[in-house]
Amino acid sequence: SMFIPHLRFNYEAFLKDLPTDTEVLVIRTKNLWQDWINVNKILGARRDVDIPGEGSEGERVNAGSRLPVQNTLNARGRRILCQFLTNEIRIYIDLLNRAVNLSDDDVRAALEGTQANCPSVVKYLGGEAGNGPHVM
Repeated sequence: SMFIPHLRFNYEAFLKDLPTDTEVLVIRTKNLWQDWINVNKILGARRDVDIPGEGSEGERVNAGSRLPVQNTLNARGRRILCQFLTNEIRIYIDLLNRAVNLSDDDVRAALEGTQANCPSVVKYLGGEAGNGPHVM
């Protein structure tokens, strides 16, 4: 749908042509500016990226918990949503493990967040993979 671009251009769409052992660079919305700086350094930037100031339009890209929509899903709704997103979560975990710009601690923290939000999916994926999502 043209109104829901993520459903058309999801993680799988971006990775479909990459070999599974290809390293990637990941910029996470939650850590946007720090990831941006780190990726630029890896790519050979000679100076730091200018970070938008507090309250600027650029800073609001990473609004975090200040978003107007609050979590109103009940447990059943969350399970249904997580089940619907199982493949996307699998690919997200793969991306985290392939990201050369993320530390083991970064990956663990992201996996803990995924586990907290969708424990049944992470458990399912862990059973599918043998020893589960992990830090490589």
